[in-house]
Amino acid sequence: MNVLVTGATGLIGNAIAHRLVAQGKTVRALVRDTDKAKRLLPAEVELVRGDVTDPESLPAAMRGAERLFHTAGMPEQWQPDETIFDKVNRQGTVNVLKAALAAGVKRVVYTSTMDVFGAPRGGTLVETNIDPHPKPTAYERSKQAAEREAEAIRQQGLDVVYVNPAAVYGPSPVHVGLNSIFLQVLNREAPALPPGGVSVAYVDGVTDVHLAAAERGASGERFLVADAHVSSRELATEIIRAAGGGNVPPIAPELMMKLLANVSAPLARTFGFKPLIAPGQLSFLLWDARVDSSKARRELSFQPTPLAEGVARTVTFLREQGLVPKAPAAR
Repeated sequence: MNVLVTGATGLIGNAIAHRLVAQGKTVRALVRDTDKAKRLLPAEVELVRGDVTDPESLPAAMRGAERLFHTAGMPEQWQPDETIFDKVNRQGTVNVLKAALAAGVKRVVYTSTMDVFGAPRGGTLVETNIDPHPKPTAYERSKQAAEREAEAIRQQGLDVVYVNPAAVYGPSPVHVGLNSIFLQVLNREAPALPPGGVSVAYVDGVTDVHLAAAERGASGERFLVADAHVSSRELATEIIRAAGGGNVPPIAPELMMKLLANVSAPLARTFGFKPLIAPGQLSFLLWDARVDSSKARRELSFQPTPLAEGVARTVTFLREQGLVPKAPAAR
């Protein structure tokens, strides 16, 4: 079976590409930088130069593909120009899915996000409650719009299954989102932690769900994926425990963090630095939403990864990559 993966040099797409190769699938990846991709992907993966924002580059990648994992996107992180979220996440998805429809791709598994669903602060997300209201951040709005566009193309005859992960972490070629918190905590770059919490998902389980969705998911169905919900302090504590001990940064007052985020964002745009925490990141943590993954467990045999196990694997990987300090010497 011929499979195309977009976003194959990112967190989820890279894991999917490696798994598909291990299963003996014929894998092609749409990549912007072939030299970089050669370093990050198995040699068996065929690389096609292209970009989701360039429609003319997509037909060559789609040719002969039976399945498509569309994981490419701009994840929730700091961007000085917020229009990039719409350009990549919404319009990029339109470009990819239209090309897939024209090429006769039999099934698309689209990596969406938990953010498209609605719940009050501290509430629980389920697949039946898509939020009809615009979300507070540019990233979230771009993913809401991308799902609407995907549904419109699905109505034209394209088979699309949605996977909606929580905050994904784990071994990866890139370190944005939740992985960036690991780096900040382990490199002692976080003098204080933001309040709130987050539902988390280790990348292996997220990969399992994508592959199962390709085999068993019904077109138009959505599958939320999360291992657990943790507070900022609980996550930092587990990271430090896996690293061998240390001090857990204190939780900063909510009002202070909001002030810091709102003041630092315009300064960061002007002077070209990355803020310690962006308004969108803080908004997501303060939302503090839980994820109900019972549908993915029931229909796709999803098995959550215990937090301690996932965190330990991630810390080990980051150490192997030289991105965080090595383990303290045994006494």
